[in-house]
Amino acid sequence: MSALKPLDFQEATANRILELYQQKQYRVLLADEVGLGKTIIASAVIQKVADLHAAWDDHFKVVYICSNINIANQNCRKLGIPEEDCLDFQESRLSMQHLRIYESAGRDHSYMQLIPMTPATSFSMTGGQGSKHERALIYAVLHRYPVFESYQDPLKQLLQYEHTLQWWDWNIDEYNKRIDECDAETGNYLSDMMDAISRYFKLEPAFLDEILDICKQPEVMELPHRRRREAVNGLRRMFASISLDRLKPDLVIMDEFQRFKDLIAGDNSESGMLARKFLIEDNDVKVLLLSATPYKPYSTLEELSETGEGHYQEFMQVMDFLMNDDQKKHQFHQVWSDYSRHLAEIKTEHYTVLVAEKTRAEDEMYRCVCRTERLSDAIFDRSKATEMTEITTEDIRSYTELQMLMDSLSLGKFPIEYVKSAPYLLSFMNYRVKDKIVDALEKQGDYRLVEQSTSMLLRRTRINRYEKMPCNNGRLQTLFNEAFSRERNGAELLLWIPASRPYYSTKSVFDKNKGYSKTLVFSSWEMVPRMIAGLTSYEAERLTVGRLGNRDDAKQMRYFAQDSSEGERKRRKVVVRLRDEMEEVLTYPCRTLAKLYEPLELADRSVDEVRRIVCGRVQELLQEFRQTHQLHAVRQSAAQVVALMQTLDGEEPSYELNGIAAGTEKLLTELAIGSPAICAYRLFKGASMAGTMAMDLADKFIALFNKQESMAIIDVLYGKKDSDEAYYWNVASYCVEGNLQAVLDEYAFTLGGGSDLELLRQMKSGFVDTASIQIETRESFLGHREKSRLRTHFAVGYFNAQVNEKTMQRTENIRSAFNSPFRPFVLATTSIGQEGLDFHNYCRKIMHWNLPSNPIDLEQREGRINRYLCHAIRQNLADSEFGAFPFEKSVWKETMDRATVALKQNHSDLIPYWCLPDDFPFKYKIERIVPMYPYSQDRCRYDHLMDVLSVYRLTLGQPRQEELFETIHKENWNMDELKKLYINLSPWNRAHHNGGTEHED
Repeated sequence: MSALKPLDFQEATANRILELYQQKQYRVLLADEVGLGKTIIASAVIQKVADLHAAWDDHFKVVYICSNINIANQNCRKLGIPEEDCLDFQESRLSMQHLRIYESAGRDHSYMQLIPMTPATSFSMTGGQGSKHERALIYAVLHRYPVFESYQDPLKQLLQYEHTLQWWDWNIDEYNKRIDECDAETGNYLSDMMDAISRYFKLEPAFLDEILDICKQPEVMELPHRRRREAVNGLRRMFASISLDRLKPDLVIMDEFQRFKDLIAGDNSESGMLARKFLIEDNDVKVLLLSATPYKPYSTLEELSETGEGHYQEFMQVMDFLMNDDQKKHQFHQVWSDYSRHLAEIKTEHYTVLVAEKTRAEDEMYRCVCRTERLSDAIFDRSKATEMTEITTEDIRSYTELQMLMDSLSLGKFPIEYVKSAPYLLSFMNYRVKDKIVDALEKQGDYRLVEQSTSMLLRRTRINRYEKMPCNNGRLQTLFNEAFSRERNGAELLLWIPASRPYYSTKSVFDKNKGYSKTLVFSSWEMVPRMIAGLTSYEAERLTVGRLGNRDDAKQMRYFAQDSSEGERKRRKVVVRLRDEMEEVLTYPCRTLAKLYEPLELADRSVDEVRRIVCGRVQELLQEFRQTHQLHAVRQSAAQVVALMQTLDGEEPSYELNGIAAGTEKLLTELAIGSPAICAYRLFKGASMAGTMAMDLADKFIALFNKQESMAIIDVLYGKKDSDEAYYWNVASYCVEGNLQAVLDEYAFTLGGGSDLELLRQMKSGFVDTASIQIETRESFLGHREKSRLRTHFAVGYFNAQVNEKTMQRTENIRSAFNSPFRPFVLATTSIGQEGLDFHNYCRKIMHWNLPSNPIDLEQREGRINRYLCHAIRQNLADSEFGAFPFEKSVWKETMDRATVALKQNHSDLIPYWCLPDDFPFKYKIERIVPMYPYSQDRCRYDHLMDVLSVYRLTLGQPRQEELFETIHKENWNMDELKKLYINLSPWNRAHHNGGTEHED
């Protein structure tokens, strides 16, 4: 796997970091603004430092440490880390890395070795007992240590920890196999580990005595939990320490640690152990910190009064660490103090002196910090940051009914922010206030207010009949208006985002939704993502599945599976329609048909014209084929279509070919243009396994079109026929009208370089299964039945902060799917999705459900979609002269090349890959949606956030930022003059503007 190539400003930054290392400045902070590709720069730094070390080092080792396993897996590809070395959750623990290090070294004897690590910062090494995989590996190594030869079973019991642990012996056997294979390949793994264990026990003889004493007990499992837990954690710390000693890196990259003071706190967490090793003890190791906000970028006076510590203290702590030299620290403090004094007295008449002081401070900081910013925000549309007009009486009733209930139970005031954030609060809320309501109702026994309420709880019976659920919340209605285009264009009928540059026009639902975008929602409350995922997906189903049930000739559709006669809950059964030979019609990558349609040859026409031309070619092909094979007309069947395509390719047919049915030309035309397998074959054309890869990707489309919500969409658009034979034809037509070839080509472009197999893996990860969330209904709250579940597919929630293998894999799947053109179209998250993750490939709408208290959090949120080649950039360029047909080979590469030649001029490569010039004729923008309640504090809070964001960069490293902000506002400053006072740490800008302070814009 190859790392992505850096662009000019990234290359300049990588060169600057190398220069600093050569000057023996071994600690460097890369603090580029959110979304500018810090990982790409890190990859370039790795290569440059490796080349430097090649003169004296025969094995260059890089440790890449990331604060979050989802971020790590996202960034491994950008760094060029092989897939087999990327982390899975169960082996991400520090105590397990010794085996991975040796396995990687044995597998890859090349000069450079990259070792990714993800410390589980939420688990302290002093608490819990670790994972079973962690303990199984410890046993698989430790039982080979001679001291424990006579204590194999007791040692195993100690590390098993629980009687009921499943697959324990199997886990041990698997690690024993890996250890034996690793030792055979490296020749020294086990001997090195035995030596390391021996050294550790010599330093900690009392600990060895404790482990042996436990092993001598007749029943280890019967010993007190605390004693066993402390022993197990001692072994975990021992193996974590051994892993650290084995690393011995030449370069350490620490990615997305947003609060540096937490990183060097020196506690017993894995992060603390890593920090002590690489940031405190080993002063000669080269360290690169990647973080846009290693310190709190802005502190309000309220925050300062609460904690006494804010931006200034954290900023100085980071700078002191980076300097790592008393003389350098003293010099920086002196220069920065002079600058701060002049800035605190900021006056327009002192401008020249202030610029000079700023330049001195900037030069000092540039000795160890690089930061590139994009100050242009012309691509943002703020018109939807406004007060809502669709507030209904139901919104008010949501509050009044809950408050009446609270009053009747003498529970005080119901939190108004909850009511502003979600409807049907007793259905979605899992907070303490609900527990109080439930307890009080059980004691009082009077449920009449709940029974009479229309706004507290969803009703299962209404959901089951696909009835329209009133939003009862202005913010939810705003989201529905965005996600479903106010029900004007049929967005609920889309299974993928329309191509930014379609190859032909169709007048279909896809053309009606040209410019459609996914929506990213940020909320302060965990209940909001759950509520949005459930109710938005329900609304999408109601508009499709429910619509089928409203037709005169249709049976009534039901949301839930019918309960059995015994009252047991049944799972929903979905009868798939693409199966057997009907599935093969869409998964066979017919090479002959693929040649009949060349997208760029027939581009910029209507779909009818494209169909006519391709159909003519099909007719000509079949006419010759009939004459050669003397075939007659037969009844249409999927088996005959598959056999025909295979025979056309010269393959042995899976079914006997008896003839060609009337109308086959039209079906083959649809398949030639839009079959998932044939589109995928054209995409992978040239790969040695193109056919197999195409079938593999097409299988994902079969699963997609076999979902109930997908089948309903096809039936709404094309009508439901009595025979399932018609379904695959309708699916093919949907793919044609959905410009599937253009969609896949654009998707491949957004995923960047890499091997064909890596591209296939990433594209397959873009499909996510339908999930569900549990909700309280009126019926369950009153004790009439169990809780119900709402399916989530059109919208999903990204909110589970629990760190375990299942939730981590689910969140990774959601991230991949949201970055694909396929559903989900709405992703609702909390602060968990705010830092480090990319959500930009198909999303240019961001909705701030609740405003953050700190303005920088707003910038962090929007940085999730304001990134390299984001959806807004692609849509604008595709709709401009740069995206106009004709093209020779690659629509997207040629579009970007044209735009670069015309727009870059004297700018860095931020244009056109991240930004477009202010005078660009924008048709699509990144939409900032802030639904504010009228007559509330929302407007004042938002205006203040915007004011601070406009000038907060000027307050960098200052002790009382809000006071400085107020001082600046009192002076009559020109904004262009203020920008010249911003600290400029961008290597590209400094080099291209003669050391001045001009920024990229």
